[in-house]
Amino acid sequence: MAIFYVDLHPMKEKLFISLLVCILCVWTAYPQARIILPDSSQITTNRDSLDLLPRQVPQHPGLGDDSISVGGPSHLNRQNGPGTGVDTLLQMPRMTLWKIDARTGNRLPAESDTLLHNYQQSILPDGQSVAMGFLAPLGSPAFSKIFSDRPETEPFIFNNAYYLYLKDPEKVLFVNTRVPYSRLSYNRANPKLTREERFEARLTSNFGKSLNVGLDVDLINTRGYYNSQAVKHNNFSLFGNYLTDRIEAHAFINTGSVKNAENGGITDELFVTHPDSIQQSFTARDIPVKFTSTWNSLRNNRFFLSGRYNLGYVDMPADSLHKGKGRFVPVASVGFSSQYTQQYRRFLSYDTANVNVGGVDMQRIDQFYPNRYYERAVDDSIRFTSMKNSVSISLREGFKEWVKFGLTVFLEHDLRNYSMSDSVGTGMMKHRESAVTVGGVLNKQQGENLLFNIRADLGLLGANLGEFRVMGDVETGFDIAGKRTTLSANAYIKNLKPKYLEENYYSKYFRWNHNFGDIRRVYVGGKLHIPFTNTTLSAGVENLQNFIYYDKDRQIAQEGDNVQLLTLRVEQNLRLGIFNWDNQVVYQTSSNQEVIPVPKLSLYSNMYLKTKIVNELTLQLGVDAHYHTKYFVPGYEPALLQFYNQREKEIGNYPIATVYANMHLKQTRFYVMYYNVASQFMNPKEYFSLPGYPVNPPILRLGVSVNLHN
Repeated sequence: MAIFYVDLHPMKEKLFISLLVCILCVWTAYPQARIILPDSSQITTNRDSLDLLPRQVPQHPGLGDDSISVGGPSHLNRQNGPGTGVDTLLQMPRMTLWKIDARTGNRLPAESDTLLHNYQQSILPDGQSVAMGFLAPLGSPAFSKIFSDRPETEPFIFNNAYYLYLKDPEKVLFVNTRVPYSRLSYNRANPKLTREERFEARLTSNFGKSLNVGLDVDLINTRGYYNSQAVKHNNFSLFGNYLTDRIEAHAFINTGSVKNAENGGITDELFVTHPDSIQQSFTARDIPVKFTSTWNSLRNNRFFLSGRYNLGYVDMPADSLHKGKGRFVPVASVGFSSQYTQQYRRFLSYDTANVNVGGVDMQRIDQFYPNRYYERAVDDSIRFTSMKNSVSISLREGFKEWVKFGLTVFLEHDLRNYSMSDSVGTGMMKHRESAVTVGGVLNKQQGENLLFNIRADLGLLGANLGEFRVMGDVETGFDIAGKRTTLSANAYIKNLKPKYLEENYYSKYFRWNHNFGDIRRVYVGGKLHIPFTNTTLSAGVENLQNFIYYDKDRQIAQEGDNVQLLTLRVEQNLRLGIFNWDNQVVYQTSSNQEVIPVPKLSLYSNMYLKTKIVNELTLQLGVDAHYHTKYFVPGYEPALLQFYNQREKEIGNYPIATVYANMHLKQTRFYVMYYNVASQFMNPKEYFSLPGYPVNPPILRLGVSVNLHN
């Protein structure tokens, strides 16, 4: 394992402990552990996966009849949020992967996160969307500048800024594997004094045919290239499942913490845009920032358990010689799930040196806020807990030829508790609410001509009384000269209740009490994939009424009028021999840019050579860039941990580009990247992601990921 012996000191003892645990578990519990080195000639151009073994394998005992093979064209076979998908599994050699619907217990097919193509982009915040807004460091708050890519607001609204990194039961990849499996990944950016590091590990093994247990570790340690911008994430997850013909059970435990040093942004953009105008030498960490010794910290603990009992019959073969070897056919299921969540947020500052502003003495950080509701050093905290319990009943699709669809209904109860500073900042205010929801899923996922998913839920009692969602996906396809062209559409109607923290919030700098109206959202969209030209076209239009946002004064507000958004997206991949050019272009228009600001045009372009070297090493060598037109990009407010609609500065018309070499050798992926290379040649240097927040300066990044089987 010498390949991982690099300077890991900044990750401290947790990195070493996690790495040693993963390695020792594999090499002690399974003394015949080895790295599988399949023939690289088995790599296909159709799927960039480390899984190079034959794909057609017998169904694993205990999985029932829910398995499907890899490569189906349907986008409906992928998770699309709670209550979606079909209860089938994606078969992989020696390993089957799926996600879980926390409400219904349905298993949703999933793909392995071991992609080879563009592996280097998967590490960056930029790589999570065509256009991203973030503070610069890996692990910092972020949001997608493509409005349709943004998730729905959580009850604990402070989690929204970290949605890229938080773990929950519906994101975890559950496994059933024939051989123990582990994956170790390490990524970092130099130099040492400003280093960014991320260590990820997965260790999972079956104990018998039915029981699987696994461990996930995700550690981020970023010192920051700008002053007072360090980030630290610690995420540890245990997961497991027990599957037989009759019983399906899943469990997930996660303990996670985030600590983010806040600097409020730089105070003088000339240090970035025109560094030659600064009559002295300096580094990125010398650029003045608004405040120091200030932190946002979050904790997330999640405990999840679900179980399902299948009702069905044994389909005996007609051949009497095979009696007793029939196949179990599930007809219906009865299930339950329980999820307990603990979440905590604290905003704390020691930047309390006395300053005089306009003849008024105040603490240094106070000068950036017009309101102060208590005079002591800022120390805001809030706690949130949620206890969800649900029961469900499912009718399986296809247990008889005439059963052309599957149906699931569920009933959920959610008990929520909030605790935060009271209106005068001397005590704690507590609030409790409950919500009862009923819903269902109707789907057809077998066959080729027509597939669909329809999901609905309705708030019956409590805080979400009258809230409802109706969402649907439909897909059809047709073959032309042996290649399948797919056409799909999706739509939803939502009537959403404002979250409690959107209506009630108390802190030193911000306080509000509102009685907002229900948020109404209506969306219709479609997608066409043309295999002959490797083109994907999609379009969608959404109408929003009573949309909640943070205005230019960083105060929460609601827009009573309708706001329309139109999104057009084109994905075009070109290939000529070893030359490849992949492009994604997104056009957006908003009828009210002060409420929902979006860039008119966003694009990601990736030009590269991809080839094999000496039949062992696969090389992807290229240059890529993210770009969007200028617009009033939302600003970031640390005291709220939210993004707000500033109207002072437009950002855009500047590429964030990288030059990279992405390689694959047997079961190992590794890359070398030079980030923000365009700033070496362009003037002025306007590589800002948000107002006051430039992305990292030109830096060298590298990473390696190894899969171990035994």
